[in-house]
Amino acid sequence: MSVPESVSQDGLALYRKHRPAGFDALVGQPAVVQGLQAAVKTGRVSHAYLFAGPRGTGKTSAARILAKCLDCLTNGPRPDPCGICEACVSITEGTAFDVVEIDAASNRGINEIRELRERVRFAPAQFRTKVYIVDEVHMLTSEAFNALLKTLEEPPEYVVFVLATTEAHRVPATILSRCQRYEFRRMTPADIGKRLTEVATLEKIKISPEAVERLAYLADGALRDALVMLDQARGFAGGAKIDDTVLDDAFGASHRELVERIVDAIAANDAGEALRAVADATAVGADPAWLTKECLRWFRLALLSLAGRGLVEAEVGPEEAVAVDERAARVGRAKVLTALRYLSETAALRFSPQPRIDLELALARIILPSDDLSLRALSDRLRLLEERSGSGAPPANAPPASPAPESSGSGLGARAAKKEPKRAEPAVASISAARLAGLWPMVLTAARGRSMQAFGHLQHAVVAEASDELVTIGVDDKYNRDRLADAAMSKLVAEAIAEASGAHPQVRFVISPTPVASQQTKAPAGLALAADVLGDDLF
Repeated sequence: MSVPESVSQDGLALYRKHRPAGFDALVGQPAVVQGLQAAVKTGRVSHAYLFAGPRGTGKTSAARILAKCLDCLTNGPRPDPCGICEACVSITEGTAFDVVEIDAASNRGINEIRELRERVRFAPAQFRTKVYIVDEVHMLTSEAFNALLKTLEEPPEYVVFVLATTEAHRVPATILSRCQRYEFRRMTPADIGKRLTEVATLEKIKISPEAVERLAYLADGALRDALVMLDQARGFAGGAKIDDTVLDDAFGASHRELVERIVDAIAANDAGEALRAVADATAVGADPAWLTKECLRWFRLALLSLAGRGLVEAEVGPEEAVAVDERAARVGRAKVLTALRYLSETAALRFSPQPRIDLELALARIILPSDDLSLRALSDRLRLLEERSGSGAPPANAPPASPAPESSGSGLGARAAKKEPKRAEPAVASISAARLAGLWPMVLTAARGRSMQAFGHLQHAVVAEASDELVTIGVDDKYNRDRLADAAMSKLVAEAIAEASGAHPQVRFVISPTPVASQQTKAPAGLALAADVLGDDLF
């Protein structure tokens, strides 16, 4: 359905000029359209709706269309407003007295809601239904929500509330329980590209298919963002055809190339190339914090690719899905998971004074795990080695394997051949006092997940002796020893030790004069700790 000529002015931004005027023009929300049209058609319109979803997906537009359906003067209420009657035109232009739009971000206090409650009592002045559209409703204060509750639950029969929000989790449950909820989904690049092509045709804008696809990708699921970028690109083109060169001038070089260059460096274990890619991106004006988020987004797609290609195609299209599949296979599952963790930690540093250093450090930790001797990094290395071993591929930069010794010899080669099977079968469940001391932080973490009380008492404990059958734990006072010796508490501690070490020993507690601080000195340090915890074969 086209927008009336009275509001189709050349001076309007594209996203305002081509705002959907009917449900048939609402892009990418079939479930919402079906539900609302059915409600209007059957006369079962609710008194309150909650439209929740990301920005730019049509929540406010759908609210206005619903208002047109209810107030259309041509055989209304109807699921397809005519678009030409006084009610439809005034709602489109934003001049309808009975359709009130409220910005909750700037009218969030209890006084504004009290005023709203007073206005609700009055009957419609022009049309049959008063519609209150409250945008960004999650911004209301707790007091304002409480003041709205009764009115929202039992409004007059001629009033309909439509609450719109991008953060539904911030809306109180008492409000949610009084509304019918409709979820607006992020639009696919295909839907956005189709709409951009339609708008470009109507506006006589020349644009290449590659530029349409790129804008659809940059919009990140928001059609409004795509239309704003199309408007901006039209200004840079100056009447010429919009292509990748124009988009580079308008929005900078394609972030996809920057990200793929970093990913290729990670796949090749080339830290120098990864850092040069960051330097080049910074030199052309890319924000390191933004680049971190784009890398994080790519590795999310890689994880989806490893889980199933269809998941990636639903978001980025078939051509880019193929590229993601190829790179994800080269990077490997272990590095993808490691990159997701380090990059997500870096992206969470919202107010970091040095975002470039944070990104470079994250890349170094992904590419050079051998320089990080934390237990988590060692665990990542072990997982990477297991993945390579399972696929039959040798580790990157590994020296060539030496020839296998002859089995019939009686010299050093034969003795090495006899010892090799023993080395390939480490006793996973075997523990010692030193190994359990190294694993003690993991034991504490496992205990905390089961009982904060057990975790608190174990803060005063050290490993005295340990074997596969019995672990003796020293406690610095009688009170903590007696609490830990309780049957239920001992069981929790035993389970925590089993989770961390793989062994299932009995546990006993003794009073030990050894201070807890000495736990760190008793445990081996550096490579010795890693070898004792994870085994000599790791090195």
